[in-house]
Amino acid sequence: MAHRLLQPLFRLSVIVFLLGGVIIVLGQAIGILLGDAQWVAEVETSAQPPTCVVASICGILSFALSYRRDTDPRENADAATDDRSPERAAAVTQPE
Repeated sequence: MAHRLLQPLFRLSVIVFLLGGVIIVLGQAIGILLGDAQWVAEVETSAQPPTCVVASICGILSFALSYRRDTDPRENADAATDDRSPERAAAVTQPE
């Protein structure tokens, strides 16, 4: 249940903080091209705080999502072919 809520929020936060980073970089590049130090400073002071807040939220959501359980075996189909999987280990240890 929590995964259904957290996953879209995580995706949205990634998009928003990446857009914020692009805005910061492009804004400062424009300020450098114009030779306007005030512009560069203004972009940083106005766009950096919300971008950092959203990036922090994204990191927290990422951490929370790393603790979710895989309930759908189809999502974890590679485990059946992995040599370290429990099924493979049981087949290797049992004599034929």
